[in-house]
Amino acid sequence: MKSLLTALSLTLLAAPAFAQEAPKPDNEKRIQELERKLDILSKQLEAKETGAMPEAQEQGRYGLGSAASKVYESKGGLSIGGYGEFLYSNVASKVQDGSRMSNERSVDALRVILYTGYKFSDRIVFNSELEFEHGGYSDEHKEGEAKVEFAYLDFLLNKGVNIRAGMVLMPVGFINEQHEPPAFLGSRRPFTETTIIPSTWHENGVGIHGDLPANFSYQLYLVNGLSALGKGVEGETEGFSASGIKGGRQSGKKANAASLAWTGRLDWTFLPGATVGASFYSGNSNQSGEGQAITTTLLDVHAEYRANGFQARGLLASISNSRGGVDALTLGSAPREVGTRQFGGYLEAGYDLLRGGKQALIPFLRWERLNTQSEVVSGVVADGANDQTVLTVGVNYKPIPNVAVKADYQQLENHARSGRNQFNIALGYYF
Repeated sequence: MKSLLTALSLTLLAAPAFAQEAPKPDNEKRIQELERKLDILSKQLEAKETGAMPEAQEQGRYGLGSAASKVYESKGGLSIGGYGEFLYSNVASKVQDGSRMSNERSVDALRVILYTGYKFSDRIVFNSELEFEHGGYSDEHKEGEAKVEFAYLDFLLNKGVNIRAGMVLMPVGFINEQHEPPAFLGSRRPFTETTIIPSTWHENGVGIHGDLPANFSYQLYLVNGLSALGKGVEGETEGFSASGIKGGRQSGKKANAASLAWTGRLDWTFLPGATVGASFYSGNSNQSGEGQAITTTLLDVHAEYRANGFQARGLLASISNSRGGVDALTLGSAPREVGTRQFGGYLEAGYDLLRGGKQALIPFLRWERLNTQSEVVSGVVADGANDQTVLTVGVNYKPIPNVAVKADYQQLENHARSGRNQFNIALGYYF
């Protein structure tokens, strides 16, 4: 490894001299590519010496996962990637309060995803994600779904400042941007990152992103805001509810932009394989232009560590909706039942029993606590079913880094005592 780094360093130092002797139009491009490879190899050598080599197959670029950022690594032109996941679920008949319900079993073609990108030049890149959920969509089978999850242009100015515009993913939490199945341990995404932090959350906007000195990275975007009241059109945005803010996503579809919002993220990789960070979203969710503003603010802090086969994650998220704005909504309406305070968090740990090989066998444990109605306005009675605790125990097997077979058992409890445990098996891949 050291000899390779030395050779690359000498090549970089010699490049200007070669350029003087025999100028070439693509010389700058070659130097940039050598610099990029040298940076990668330097980080790998440092990680090897400290014993903290991260999972290389899950490393992406510019905030995205490995497959989603594939276009950035291409030499130019069209790039195609994707991922998919299939899920079997068996929900127990026994309810937390001791009563019985019918046993529920299902098999779902949960997601089939296609990433398409086009590298116009080293400075301008288009990237997109097209998603088919639950077997797709047709007039005969409306329970499926087909949608664009992101589609943007990146203007790559330099390492520290780049401009992104179009339909972008909100840079919040772990899963919203990096949701390829082999990148997370469980058969299902964490409840906290689907209920408190909506998944997958995308809106239209523009902003900047980049890498800073001392291994900091950031993203900052101005986007169309959430719509607490929905759009009032069947099949479109439902609006806020007792189950959270998820129904307020406009997803870039004829989005009402009367009120805009800011969202951003800052991460610090202080050691190879060790990252801490925080993200936020804040804006007025009353897009009607009438009545009081409903200021929605989401904050999360997160940390991750991967070394020597061990991996661990922790995340804590909170949401506030301004009490005055929610209280002014129509009595008895679903948006008025939204929690003015919401919280969620989880701790997760796993260990690769086949550490060092091409395969991976990772037993894992995840504990979650979340409540979408921690506080509500007067006249609204919080539903105890939204105050949940989830314990997930399972195993994740990867015959190759791009494919994961998962099995886990989830114990779901809530304050309404209506929780039901379930067993899941999932198959996921990316390319």
